[in-house]
Amino acid sequence: MSILSGKNILVGITAGIAAYKTANLVRLFIKAGAHVKVVMTPASKDFITPLTLSTLSKNPVYSSFVSDDENEVWNNHVELGLWADLFIIAPATANTMAKMANGVCDNLLMATYLSAKCPVYFAPAMDLDMYKHQSTLSSFNKLKGFGN
Repeated sequence: MSILSGKNILVGITAGIAAYKTANLVRLFIKAGAHVKVVMTPASKDFITPLTLSTLSKNPVYSSFVSDDENEVWNNHVELGLWADLFIIAPATANTMAKMANGVCDNLLMATYLSAKCPVYFAPAMDLDMYKHQSTLSSFNKLKGFGN
C-alpha cells in the first residue's frame, strides 16, 4: 500500500511548456491509489488538454469559476481547497509564483490556492535566467516562508 493511497491530491497546472509532464504525474498519483482533481489556469490549456487530464484523473477538470457547458455550474474554489489533503502546483511559472507570493487572485487556481488548508508544494518551471532573477527568487523564498 502506498503512502498516497486514499489521499485527495489537487494538481494545479499553469501555462508553461512543462505542463505536458503533468499527465504522467496525474497517472502516477492514480496508480499510487490517490484521488486526483485538476485545476488549470486558462492559458495552461494551450499546453495540455483538459480531456487528457480528466481521462487520467477520472474527474472533471476545472479552469474557470463557472463551467463551460450550458448549465453554468459554479466551480467552488473553497470546496476544492478544502477537499485536498495535498496541493501541488506543477509547473509553477514565475508569473504564478509571483501571484501566489502576493495574493493576486485572478483565476480559479489562485483562488483555490488562497483557500487551501492543506500542505502546498510547487514545482518551479522556467529557464535558468528567469529562475535566478531576484524577483523570482523573492517569490520562491516568500512561498517557502509561508510553509509551501
